[in-house]
Amino acid sequence: RICCIGAGYVGGPTCATIALKCPHIKVTIVDMNEARINAWNSDNLPIYEPGLTEIVKACRGKNLFFSTDVRGAIQEADIIF
Repeated sequence: RICCIGAGYVGGPTCATIALKCPHIKVTIVDMNEARINAWNSDNLPIYEPGLTEIVKACRGKNLFFSTDVRGAIQEADIIF
């Protein structure tokens, strides 16, 4: 289980790609900014990278999760990024 702290331009795309390439690993991206997390959980992602929307849609709710529960995700994680 991976916890990525920060759902911005680095953490979001990087960990979404990890989730795509490693479907057996649970990846949780956390951020204290609730609006940003809500955007990641919607059809209108907060950032644009070519192909990112398709990656997120393929993995979100399966092994890719976005949350504001920073403490819980850290406690659950084997690796923190």
